[in-house]
Amino acid sequence: MMNILFIMADQWRADCLSCAGHPVVKTPSLDKLAQKGVRFESTYVQWPVCGPSRTCLYTGRYMHAHRSTWNGVPLPEDERSIGHYFTSNGYDAVLIGKGHYSADDERLPQLIRCGFDPERDRLNDGGMDVLATEGWDYGKFLMSKGYISDDPIDDFAMTVKTPQGENISAWDFKACPYPLRVKAEDSPPAYLTDKAMEFMRSHEQRPWIMHLSYTYPHWPIAAPAPYNALYDPAQVPRPCRNQDELKHPIMEPFRKERRSLPFDNRWVWQHMRATYYGMMSLVDMQLGRLFDYMEQHGLMDNTMIVFTSDHGEYLGDHWLFEKELFYEQAVRVPLIVYCPGGEYDVSRGSINYDFVQSIDLLPSMMEEADIPIDHRIQGKSLMGLLRGRKPEAWQSAVYADWDYEFYHTGEVLGIPPERRRAWMVRDHRFKYVHFLDLPDMLFDMENDSEELHNLADNPFYKGVVETYRLKLLDWRMSTEDRSRSGWFYNKYGAIGVSLPSDKFANYGLWKSEDGNML
Repeated sequence: MMNILFIMADQWRADCLSCAGHPVVKTPSLDKLAQKGVRFESTYVQWPVCGPSRTCLYTGRYMHAHRSTWNGVPLPEDERSIGHYFTSNGYDAVLIGKGHYSADDERLPQLIRCGFDPERDRLNDGGMDVLATEGWDYGKFLMSKGYISDDPIDDFAMTVKTPQGENISAWDFKACPYPLRVKAEDSPPAYLTDKAMEFMRSHEQRPWIMHLSYTYPHWPIAAPAPYNALYDPAQVPRPCRNQDELKHPIMEPFRKERRSLPFDNRWVWQHMRATYYGMMSLVDMQLGRLFDYMEQHGLMDNTMIVFTSDHGEYLGDHWLFEKELFYEQAVRVPLIVYCPGGEYDVSRGSINYDFVQSIDLLPSMMEEADIPIDHRIQGKSLMGLLRGRKPEAWQSAVYADWDYEFYHTGEVLGIPPERRRAWMVRDHRFKYVHFLDLPDMLFDMENDSEELHNLADNPFYKGVVETYRLKLLDWRMSTEDRSRSGWFYNKYGAIGVSLPSDKFANYGLWKSEDGNML
């Protein structure tokens, strides 16, 4: 059986790979993986925030279907996740690093009263066994390495030291040029990589799926030496933005709430970008260690490898920081897939430009592991593309949800919580975003790939707006949750009765007592 290594680096932009043509950042290990596999250029998440996006990946379902709408909103206990599918088919499913899974605490006490055991029945962590995190176990590791403190993670892995000897929290934007107090070999990416290799050494008999999930390069943007100074701030690309973008009513309150205003300052975006790239290079170096280990122990011959992210990062593009909304910098992510075996040689080292959604990854991994794909999963397997056989009627667009119910922005705008929603559809020609109670966005992706000119209120594009609004309606109508009706349909099929019209004429039910038709 095929092992599966599912790697995620949090908040990694799609363009930040040297094999994708980035002018500054260097990623030799991921470049090498892309040469062995396929790099998918047009991969989009279905919700550009950590928790819901990961839940889309883990379930293979859109956010409005799985119903975990923001960080901390629990995934309903009846949803099946990556660990459930694989453990029920003979795999050991493990998580090393960040999961961001929120269990259904409201239902958990009731389930326990009914005889469910959270450990036995895998009600937490998406059915995966958590082997290591960047939490208390990493803190104990730091203590064992001599980082003595009441809070070694905060004091060393989240604190920088200035040339003047001052310690500053990494959450402070002024801290980004300076090195973290932890050594690179003791940093979170190094720790998680060591744990991944430990697991591989101990699991030579049973097939496994490992979710290796790095928090880097997620904010706070700070890196240990020498990665904090690996790139010259003066050489980073300028932010992509113009003043017209600030006219949309959501921009002012959202920028204030999401810490974006400092990125109006040149020093901030230059240094934050340079350090962000350094964090990526640290992850890339650790992946190089891991891939070398796998080569030396024959694991590249029986392991599928998937590398991606849960969303991107703005770093000043469109006047924003971090993620959310639907600009390419947030919603498009890197994707590299490597599969051993001669049947994949036809696509090895290629770049695929077909539209891919993050919900497509779970069914792809399941197909490679010979696990049946059930009716709940809404994504499409990529394995045909990897084998050089594009399925008929492959998806011509990608879709995403956004729920900002929990943000103060909605209160500022006077929008009630249940209406703080937006949907996106993007195809090769246009990207359209429909907001409730706010102006829409429409971008001509052929002639304005940087998304600087919103055409939604241009009368010339009225017909385009209506066409794409209907696309969104069709998408939502066809992807609402049908986990229960799907189960019922699979069991019983169509239960309606179709009779010839002449049969109805003879039914007494259709006639009154005097014989006249009702």
